[in-house]
Amino acid sequence: MNKTILAATLVAASLVAAPAYAACDTVNSKSVKLSACIDEVDWELQAPQGDQEFLYFAPDGTIGFTIITEKETFTPSDFRGAVLTNAANANGGKDVKVLRERIENVGDKPWNVINYEFGEPGQELEFQNFYYSQPGLGSVQVVFWSLPSDATVAAYRAGKVLNTLQYGN
Repeated sequence: MNKTILAATLVAASLVAAPAYAACDTVNSKSVKLSACIDEVDWELQAPQGDQEFLYFAPDGTIGFTIITEKETFTPSDFRGAVLTNAANANGGKDVKVLRERIENVGDKPWNVINYEFGEPGQELEFQNFYYSQPGLGSVQVVFWSLPSDATVAAYRAGKVLNTLQYGN
């Protein structure tokens, strides 16, 4: 009896899990040795702009993210400065409001994270910029944005994407 229940549970679990794997689209960077598995249910591919290698939006348009890669490497302080300079440029030359900074483990590597906000009053966007640079890999930014009211959901979805990153592919 227990074997029958266990077998039925395993079959049911495999059927529930199968669609998530079927919807995954593996993307490989052309600039650095990095890949990610993007859930096609959660994200819709868009045409990248400027330095973006990949650009995605949630189907409802409330959250977006981009992957920016380059072969050059930077020190963490130089990379941080470039991130904030680029954010200020995107904000019409005005400084951005840094909300918090931290280090997160992404694929056993220490990624820097800056959460910042900019925009006109009442129309601000919150950005969660994950950035990493290493000789032999290059530099990578994975940047998520949303309204501040959606930042927790964006952080959860960022974790789902970042957990799929593979180095050396």
